[in-house]
Amino acid sequence: MKDKLATLCLSEEAALKGLFLGPQAENSQWVSAQINALLNSWFEWRRSFRPGDGRAVSSADMESADYIKRRQHTDDVLQELASRFEQEIPKFSPRYIGHMFSETSLPALFGHILTLLHNPNNISGESSWVGVTVEEEAITALAQMMGFRKGIGHFTSGGTIANFEAVYRARTRCVNWMAAGLEQGCCSAFASAAMGYRSYNEISHGVKASAERLNPFEGNPFIAAQEISQKIGRDFLGPVLLIPEHKHYSWTKSAHVFGLGAEALWPVQLDAHGHLDIQDLKRQIRRAQLEDRPIVMVVSVLGTTELGMIDPIHEVQELLDMYRHVEGWHIWHHVDAAYGGFLCSLKGENQEVSGVLSEQSLKAIEAMGRATSVTIDPHKLGYVPYSSGAFITADEKDYYQRSFGAPYVNFSVNKDKGPFTLEGSRSAAGAVATWMTAQCVGFSQEGYGRLIARTIRLRKEMEEVLRENVPNIRVAPSGDANLLGFCVAQPGDSLQKVNERTLRLYETFAADNHSDFFISKTRIYKKCYSRYFENVVSSWQGRIDADELVLARICIMNPFFKTKEMNVDFQDLFVQSLQERVRGLDSLKI
Repeated sequence: MKDKLATLCLSEEAALKGLFLGPQAENSQWVSAQINALLNSWFEWRRSFRPGDGRAVSSADMESADYIKRRQHTDDVLQELASRFEQEIPKFSPRYIGHMFSETSLPALFGHILTLLHNPNNISGESSWVGVTVEEEAITALAQMMGFRKGIGHFTSGGTIANFEAVYRARTRCVNWMAAGLEQGCCSAFASAAMGYRSYNEISHGVKASAERLNPFEGNPFIAAQEISQKIGRDFLGPVLLIPEHKHYSWTKSAHVFGLGAEALWPVQLDAHGHLDIQDLKRQIRRAQLEDRPIVMVVSVLGTTELGMIDPIHEVQELLDMYRHVEGWHIWHHVDAAYGGFLCSLKGENQEVSGVLSEQSLKAIEAMGRATSVTIDPHKLGYVPYSSGAFITADEKDYYQRSFGAPYVNFSVNKDKGPFTLEGSRSAAGAVATWMTAQCVGFSQEGYGRLIARTIRLRKEMEEVLRENVPNIRVAPSGDANLLGFCVAQPGDSLQKVNERTLRLYETFAADNHSDFFISKTRIYKKCYSRYFENVVSSWQGRIDADELVLARICIMNPFFKTKEMNVDFQDLFVQSLQERVRGLDSLKI
């Protein structure tokens, strides 16, 4: 029997354990009490509103045969559905180390359930008296965590729509400035589109009406392009987005949705570590200037979806600051922090927490507040239920770009975001769930910081254990967050052989819902990751005969992955499971 004192957690860590249900529903009694309290509050709220109006459902109704039959049928259907969901992926278990989700925190779950009961629509204060206010407070908390002095934004259904919100606003600003500058007499579409608010405000009133015909997204884009071509003395080929090669697929979607075209996505190369290459970004900006292509935005990434890599956000911002001071170019910088935004909670004086990140990664997250806008997904590293994303800008002028009203909705000019959001109706659930975590977990080092630092330490530990204990496991370098990719490669293996072996390994984990562990996989493409790609393959002196590298991928997010009190050391068990599978591949000569 284990020595109880030897298994005790630090008091601070034990406190965080109380904010999750636990793999064996250890906190179920408290959770049941809280949910019952929420339901009772909801019931009493209804009963106390205009009680003199009388009852709609009588005792006689409840005793009728059809009433009872309908209720019984609903009971049966609900039980059937509950049984079906017991076959769902067990994301709550420390054995689930696949994608970017895990246990949800209990404060977030309580907030989510409470909001579902009241069902507010955050399109306006007219349909959500409380939800819109809580959303403002949650956005402020997220903005402060990321370093914005104020920050303005709203919640979305996820990172894709949040990125769309950024493109929509940046595109609007870009073409408004461009049209005004060209109408004023500037002969450069690039320079006009980067003029800045001060110059724009000086000229916009005088040319606003006549400049509208030069805005490709307000009138006919084909006619506008012809007129812009005449103004600049060359064919106008449209604006561009400068986005690193490891971009999320939502950026490709955005080029189609917003009418920019796939060619408008100008890829910025990656360095040998898989991060945005700042020198190539300089080249792309100069190329845009030479080709007179307005830049809608520059994007950097805080936590890539493949391996959680962190771009040099500070260097990107310093470069754009230099262009603003020297050239007068005001270029929108958006940080796609859908996955890694909560890494900002690691900042602070406690070196035990902040020290899990490299010096470069710390500099990157410390520069977040200097960006123009960010995307963040609380339903990832925020441990909030789906769906909860957010878009935040540093300056309200960049947020309030273009509005669309509805004759049947009463919008408050100073409060409502509805006229400015791409989504119309929006649930308040994600905002309230995030607000609850801000209050109960905390966006500081002692809250999310401590929790996330633990997962990064476990990822580092797992990386070392795999290298030391599983023959021919090749861990793909990343070193930034809590994602880990690996393949199975013997010295001199061709890439095709390695991909076949790694895919077969992944399939042994994905066989059915009764697997001992659940992992994911990803692909690293040579076209996008050329230098990084070559470095990884050279680690086993491999021969490149394929355009992609298949990696088994694990995400260590579960707060109970390595817990002293449990009967199982999940890290050791996973390594043993991996050893057996690799031996099985060897016996099959794969």
